[in-house]
Amino acid sequence: MRNAFLGSSKHTLENGNRIIIPSDFRKFLSPEFVLFRAPGKCLFIYQTETFDEMLDEINEKSDTPEGLKNARKLAKKARRCSLDKQGRFTIPSEFIDYANLGSTVYLLGTGRRLEIWNEERYLQQETEDDDDAFIPVRY
Repeated sequence: MRNAFLGSSKHTLENGNRIIIPSDFRKFLSPEFVLFRAPGKCLFIYQTETFDEMLDEINEKSDTPEGLKNARKLAKKARRCSLDKQGRFTIPSEFIDYANLGSTVYLLGTGRRLEIWNEERYLQQETEDDDDAFIPVRY
């Protein structure tokens, strides 16, 4: 399940803050997961185990002022969430505000995580990316 989340899809937020996770992504996502305010003004969704591993790694280095600062940053930007029976969850309002999410959003699978993007920012990145320039390191 290491690189399970692949592809992208367009979605409408229900009631302004609830999103359904498509079955292609949901089959790899535990009912409980971690939502994270990520750099670039988007949101990341991590499997709980993946996020806990990241937090453990940072906490191992928290005996220094810089390590403690990083542990606090990581923890305060995260929220544990869970899917309902229909595969939906409510995005907290502070996360909606942070990522400037409107009624339409994009979900992007990047292997170990899902990303939730503001429609305008997502489409802007799509036009800036040059697909022909990408060459996989390994096949």
